[in-house]
Amino acid sequence: MRSFAKVLALLMFALCVTAIPARAQDAGAGKPAKIAVVDIQSLLRDSKAAKSIESQLDGVRKSFQSEVGAEEKALRVKEKAIMDKKASMSEDEFKSKAEAFQKDVAASQKKVQDKKAELDKAVGTAIGKLRAEIVKVVAEIGDKQNLDLVLSRTDVVIVSKTMDITADVLKRIDEELPSVSVDVGK
Repeated sequence: MRSFAKVLALLMFALCVTAIPARAQDAGAGKPAKIAVVDIQSLLRDSKAAKSIESQLDGVRKSFQSEVGAEEKALRVKEKAIMDKKASMSEDEFKSKAEAFQKDVAASQKKVQDKKAELDKAVGTAIGKLRAEIVKVVAEIGDKQNLDLVLSRTDVVIVSKTMDITADVLKRIDEELPSVSVDVGK
């Protein structure tokens, strides 16, 4: 009977000790959390920096397309020349020219893939700079407004317009980062 009383006393003590920290955590729970929402996708689409990235991309794409078009045209001319002379060539000579042409086509395709990868990397870097600036500005606005939590608009179904800080963030982003350079190696 004495051991049962000791075990019961120990359990009561353990229960009291574990309940104290829970009460300490609840002390600040009476204050409602200040929450805001920001539409990151619209910032990545509508900010001056995003528009500058898109504008630069359009220019690079046009240049890239004209370069690829010229290369394709040159390859078509080369292929036609080989096919036109096929009748006057030996089988080995034709095979050699056809293999050389295929190597040129493969080199051209690799060049296109390399340029595309380079462009993708440059765009990723530029968007990364914009995202970093968005996070910085959201954090600054959050500190200024004493926000406890800022959620992305994509994670929220319904929200009051008064909780949306996207316009404030957009204004600051446009002031602090009006453009981002898309550095594609030449």
